[in-house]
Amino acid sequence: MFSKYCASKLRGVKTPRILFALILPVVLAACGARPPATTTGVLPGEELDLSLVHQKPDEPPRRPVSADVVRKTAAEARVLFGAPTTLRREPPAEVWQYQAEAPRCTLLLFLYPDETATRMRVSHAQVLSRVRGQTIDDSDCLAALLKTPPQEQPPQRPMS
Repeated sequence: MFSKYCASKLRGVKTPRILFALILPVVLAACGARPPATTTGVLPGEELDLSLVHQKPDEPPRRPVSADVVRKTAAEARVLFGAPTTLRREPPAEVWQYQAEAPRCTLLLFLYPDETATRMRVSHAQVLSRVRGQTIDDSDCLAALLKTPPQEQPPQRPMS
């Protein structure tokens, strides 16, 4: 008797609309569900990478190179590193490039005019490895460049 009653009431209604109306709230509730919180911050099924956490006790923490050279004036940068290997002017900026051989790395200094527009200052510094696929520690590259004496050009012989 119940099935006859339901059938008579649902005669004009299409079956997919009913299923859609019944399934939609379930699907929307599932979208708002969050994974269970863990104490490590790692989702279930993932492994915790501890390689970055472990540090040798006798090594001080490394700082990025930018912390050592940002806000230096152009004159201070020349005292630290000497004349750049390559100097590229892109007004109002200048890009200074220094290269070290051991480790094979490149230091880029980006200089812009300071607030008073009287001096150029380092606004950003970046270290790049010159070996494809190899990463370089900023501190190692910076140390190599500080130890490298400024390169002097050999005197040119007059052409006769």
